[in-house]
This record gives sequence, C-alpha cells and structure tokens, in this order.
Amino acid sequence: MQEIKLWYNAHRKNIWIIVGIIAAIIVIVQFLNFLGSTSREEENNSIIGRSNIISNIKNETNVDVESTSSAITGEEVPEEVLKGDTSAIGKFMDFCNQGKVEEAYNMLTNECKENVFNTLEAFQQGYYQDIFDGQQKIYTVENLMGKTYKVRIMENMLATGKSNDGYSKQDYITVKEEDGEDKLNINNYIGHTDINKTTEKDEISMQVISKEAYMDYEEYKINVTNNKDQAIVLDGRSNVDSLYLEDSRGQKYSAYTHELTTPMLNLDAGSSRELTIKFYNRYGSNKTIEYIVFSDLLVSNYQGTERTEFKAEV
Repeated sequence: MQEIKLWYNAHRKNIWIIVGIIAAIIVIVQFLNFLGSTSREEENNSIIGRSNIISNIKNETNVDVESTSSAITGEEVPEEVLKGDTSAIGKFMDFCNQGKVEEAYNMLTNECKENVFNTLEAFQQGYYQDIFDGQQKIYTVENLMGKTYKVRIMENMLATGKSNDGYSKQDYITVKEEDGEDKLNINNYIGHTDINKTTEKDEISMQVISKEAYMDYEEYKINVTNNKDQAIVLDGRSNVDSLYLEDSRGQKYSAYTHELTTPMLNLDAGSSRELTIKFYNRYGSNKTIEYIVFSDLLVSNYQGTERTEFKAEV
C-alpha cells in the first residue's frame, strides 16, 4: 500500500491531467451526440414540414408539386406563394384538359399573347393541339427560380390505358400578376423587360429598347442611328462570335448571327434602323448582362474600311 501511495504522489499531477482529458472527451462526445440528434430532429421536422406543405397544396389545388424549394438556388419557396402560383398553373391545365381552349388562352399575359401566341387560333394549333388535342394529361410542377416553374406533362394512364413512356413534354411557365389576376407566360417564354438605355460613341447612337427572355435564349430590340458621313456595317462577320452579350463577370453569350442578313446590318450615312437580335443566353442563373458588344463594326471611309468596337449598355 505504501508503494502505491508513493507512486500516486509521484505521478499525481499526470494522473489528474489524464483524468481531466478523459472527462473532457466524454463531455465533448456527449455534446456532439446531442448536436447530432438535434440536427437529425430538425431535419426530420423540416422534411415533415415540407411534406405537409406539398400535401396541403395537393388537397387545395389538386396539383402535384415535386418540391417546396427552387431547383436552382435551393431556397425554400414560401407556402402561400407556392400555393397561389401552382393554383394558377393548375387552373390553366384544367381548362386545357377540359378542352376549354378560349378560357385557357385568356389566362395568358398580354406580353405572352403579343410575343408567342398572338391569336386564339395560334394558341390552339401551336400549344393545345400539340400537347392535349382533346386528351387529358397529368402533370407535375416544380419551382425553377422566382416565379418560373418547370411543368412536366404526361399521358394519363387511367384515361388512356397507355404507359407514360408514350408521351412526355416539359414546359416552363412563369406566373405574373396582371390587372389583379394571376396570368401565365407559357411555352418557355419567361417575360418582357423594358430597358431604354442609350449609348453614343463616334457619331453612332444605340438605344437598347427592351428584352424578351425565353428559357434558352434572349431577344433584344435595339435602335441604331448612324450620324456619320460614311456608311457602317454593324457586324463584319470576321468570326461567328463577333457579336455577343457580356455580363458583369466578362462572360460572353453569342448572337444568332445566322438570322441576321447583310442588309439588316448595313446603315447608310444619316440613317436609322430598328433590329431584334437573338442571343444564346439560358435563363436561370444570377448573371447580370451589362453590354451588347459589336466587336467587328465596320466604318467605310476614303482610305478603305476601319474596324472598331461598340459596346451598347444594357
């Protein structure tokens, strides 16, 4: 016993340090376990909460919602927003399923009617007959970003006896308020934006009037005035990427230059022209477009042709 006491007295400090370390490890492990169980409980509660929201929307609107969050940002969409938007989409789809073509067409925004389906007949032939054509379809809705939703439309197996493999179409529908009502932009059309910015340089004036955004591209309407004494060519076509959009990070998005004819790009001295130019710019990211860049603008003069660059502010 005396030897044990002597050994303890000799190593007492180290022994208590070890005991303290062991106790600290036990406390830390228990604390981490507590955090883990709390996190799992919160995650479970969150999953249950999201499931309840989806169930509530299904019960109230009869719309199958795939998620309560944005597919791009991951942010949760407020329940009331999700409920209101999916209700409007569901109402439109119900009209189509019931063959009420005019009622469905009346749910489109004015900008959608102007830019996509400018008549009831165009809507019936280009959308209703293409997707529904007197048949009922089922569909699911998922928020893409903001007020834009991915809608997957499929064969109704109960109504047709066919497999869903036989038909599937994906559309992107944007919900907008117009005259106090929820209206829709359909057929991958996102919406209209007024810009009205003018850039002047070397006796050339460019006004970027507006933008039409679609899921896979954007169209910019511009007005160009050539105040020079010489003719200009907006794009000399030295390469396919000479006309493009530029965002705040310096990224470039090329134009559909094959849709622009030579007469469209030529401006005589003292003349003006309004153009609509389409660019490869897919919707759904946080990029900010700053310029339309004409990197191969040609100016005719007595010495020949001068190449220059013009950046029109967006």
